[in-house]
Amino acid sequence: MNIKQIRLDSFGPYENWTFKSGPNGVQLVYGANESGKTSLLEGMRSLLFGGKHKKYGYVSGSLELDKEGTAYHLGRQNKNLDFYSPGEPSIKDEPNQLWWHGLDEKTYNRIFGLTLEDLQGVDILNEVDVRARFFGAEGGEQLGGVVKSIETNANDLLVASASGKRRINVLIDQLQENKARLSALGEHETQYVELQQALKASEDTEAEIQNQIKEWQDYREGVEMVLRAWDTYRRSEEARRRMQQFTSPDTLDRDAFLRIDEGLREARQNMQLWLDKEEALKPENFDPNSPFTTYGQDIEDLIQQGAKWEQLRRECEEGEAYIAKVKEQLDFSRGLQSSWRKDESVPTDVNWFEGERLSKRLRTAKDQLLYWQSQAPSLQKEPKISEDSSSVDTGENSPVNTWAQQELQAVMTDIADLESRLGEHGSIRMAAMPIWLQRIGGIGAVIGVLMSLAGLIALESVLYSIGGIILLILGLGLFWYGWRLRHVDDSDVARLMRELERLQQRKSYLETQLDAPLPVASDVPNLETAAIEQRYNDEGKQLQANYEKALAEWQAWIPEGAAKSLDEDDFFSMKHEYDQYYEQLRTIEGYEKRLDEHKESLRLIEDQAVTLWYNLGVEAPVSPTELKRIYNQYKNFQQQMIRWEQKESQRKSYRMEYDNWHRKEKELLLEQKALLEKSGLSGANEYRQKLIDEDQFKQWETIYKQSQVQLDLLTPDGENKDLFYRRLREGNKENWTDELAHADQELNARKDAMANLYEKRGQIVEAMRALGSDQEQREAIQQRQELESELESALEDWATQVVIAHCMERAQQSYEEESQPKMLELASQYIKRLTNGAYTFDMWGLQDGLALLNERGERLPIYHWSSGLADQVYLALRLALAKVFSYQVDALPIILDDILVRFDEDRQKSALELLAELGEHQQIWLFTCQQQVYYMGQAIAGIDTHILQRA
Repeated sequence: MNIKQIRLDSFGPYENWTFKSGPNGVQLVYGANESGKTSLLEGMRSLLFGGKHKKYGYVSGSLELDKEGTAYHLGRQNKNLDFYSPGEPSIKDEPNQLWWHGLDEKTYNRIFGLTLEDLQGVDILNEVDVRARFFGAEGGEQLGGVVKSIETNANDLLVASASGKRRINVLIDQLQENKARLSALGEHETQYVELQQALKASEDTEAEIQNQIKEWQDYREGVEMVLRAWDTYRRSEEARRRMQQFTSPDTLDRDAFLRIDEGLREARQNMQLWLDKEEALKPENFDPNSPFTTYGQDIEDLIQQGAKWEQLRRECEEGEAYIAKVKEQLDFSRGLQSSWRKDESVPTDVNWFEGERLSKRLRTAKDQLLYWQSQAPSLQKEPKISEDSSSVDTGENSPVNTWAQQELQAVMTDIADLESRLGEHGSIRMAAMPIWLQRIGGIGAVIGVLMSLAGLIALESVLYSIGGIILLILGLGLFWYGWRLRHVDDSDVARLMRELERLQQRKSYLETQLDAPLPVASDVPNLETAAIEQRYNDEGKQLQANYEKALAEWQAWIPEGAAKSLDEDDFFSMKHEYDQYYEQLRTIEGYEKRLDEHKESLRLIEDQAVTLWYNLGVEAPVSPTELKRIYNQYKNFQQQMIRWEQKESQRKSYRMEYDNWHRKEKELLLEQKALLEKSGLSGANEYRQKLIDEDQFKQWETIYKQSQVQLDLLTPDGENKDLFYRRLREGNKENWTDELAHADQELNARKDAMANLYEKRGQIVEAMRALGSDQEQREAIQQRQELESELESALEDWATQVVIAHCMERAQQSYEEESQPKMLELASQYIKRLTNGAYTFDMWGLQDGLALLNERGERLPIYHWSSGLADQVYLALRLALAKVFSYQVDALPIILDDILVRFDEDRQKSALELLAELGEHQQIWLFTCQQQVYYMGQAIAGIDTHILQRA
């Protein structure tokens, strides 16, 4: 049985405290003085057996147990027991009654749960409770209980002392006094004599009935003896059957195999020890075969480019942001251009030389046409124009008016476009709103200053000062925001306003030209005037034709994407906007080219970093920060590598020790293989199982022999043993039970006849009392009869107890002769281990008292033992008793509290190794306040170490 977890909700210094055991068999718990080790031991005792602790009262807590692979919960809340297996109904019995054959807490504390004080002395071997308990473990719980009951009953009936006050002693004394009293009072009368004869006859009848009762009682005892022997006989048959099952014809070399097995265990332990020492030489988190060994130079090369890497990343990010901002500004500026349409792209190749020539030609033709119009001839008369007159057309369909109307329509279209652009930018809103924002902000700032001064000087209030400062900050912020709205993009808006003003002037001029009256022909025919007019008209037609041709060529030249309403005066502004746009575009292209070069350099560095990350097994994203972290790890690795190389000689020494033990392991494996081939077995586990079968055979053989001894004791005296065994084999328990019931019926019938006889005798005694000489004599006679009857019954009971006690004494002697030497032999082996081979038990001198033999065979009595040696002997005896108990009943957890305080360091280590070996089959808890014991336990396989902490 193993304890997996301890929980103490309330017990002494422990409150809501939980402790989990490790996977190994030995749990070594270190704690300083007053850390609660002894209180924890008492708590574990109380949880296992219950009851009220004399110092801490009732325990509240639980144990999580594992017994043969099944989990159990053992909880106690004051007097209440909470005992169950998960998924199963609650168990009402105490664990000691259910599993340990009624083992009491006192015996447990003397063998399994020990403090240094409990460990002292060897008197435990002579204690009746311990002998009875281990007798019960060997031969059955009922027989151990009978031994104790017989001793108690016999002592209650009779004691061999003249002054004894037991029941039979008192009755004998009273009967002697009664006889002396009757001899002084005796008077013999005839009738009284007859009554005495009748009384004598009744006594004879009583003796006959008593004989019959005795015969039926003997018969009943025989049947009852068969029933009592029935379970023992069945156990004997079961043991014999198991002996046949585990009987093996092969003769195995146990000592050789165990020696090899022990050698292998020792070799592997030492291999692990030297391997751990070699591992301990390594710096923490250090691996000599780390990728840093191979790729260290790559890290050095890359770290040298770290500054360049960070600069390139920063420049690329800033460059992309700058290019995006410049492109955004370029798009915004493009929207403010008056000569180029925003919805179309600007052409890449424009013949500006041709455009300048055409614009000059158009301006010349236009100026000539306008000059012609201003030089119109003034006629002195107003002749009536005939319908077929060939003079200049002065109506709305004249060439000048047509051109002016077309030009006016284009100008109005451009004016509407500019006004829509100004509306999009909120120029109208920005004209008035920022002034009010600035005014409000300025007023708020002044009020904030006044509030702050009032709070500091007049009111001395921190809240006023803080409020004034906040109002000052808000007023200044609002003032700055209004100023920014007024001045943001002022140059672009002003440019649009100037362009709008120019177009409006152009519009006014064209409207004036359309409203101006043309010369009207006189109705009076005048040849000179007609000739002048004809010449004027011809010249106008020629100039109009030249203008229309120049205008057509100009409009045909206007590049794609330019505004169609542009005239010759807009040529230079259009060219300026074109040059400005492409200058900004070339600047952006230059930035993009340099940015591409930076990106290429950054890509090369990051590709190198990605390859290094992959080689190092780093999963973090590639970045200069991660490179610095890896570089720091690499520098730390170099320092650890230097320390590792400095310890190379020591490591080689450890490796040599490891190789020596490894060679020894191989030699032992070859020897084991030869032993297995010799025995014809396939593996060490099969060989080990065969040895276990031999042990099982011996255990069942012991049970069989003990059962035979018990059957011999239970065989009635004078009866043939073979006949008794035949009755057991051929009989049936139900038939024997029926026979027992029949014997009880016959006994009851005889007892009824005895009761009737006693009633008759009572009548005779009454008559004798009536005939008695005096009242005193009658009382004495009656008292004598009662005393004789009571004395007879008591003597019969005492004789029965004496006979049974004799039989039990023989059984107990048989147990001690067979079992106790086995326990002492086991204890002798433990003493040899604990003293490093210095001492063993003197098995042949036990009749002279308990003593030890040293290596020279010299006897060392108990009074020559040192305190440390005595503790080692006492510990060996307890461990041997616990081991014997585990063979027959259960391997109970052993709890040891500071028992190694008087051991030296070598024997402390030997004790820990022995406990680790025993812990493979039985859980052991060891509490200690010595740090060296704690550190020793950490170095020994099979021991889990803990530090006791109550919080």
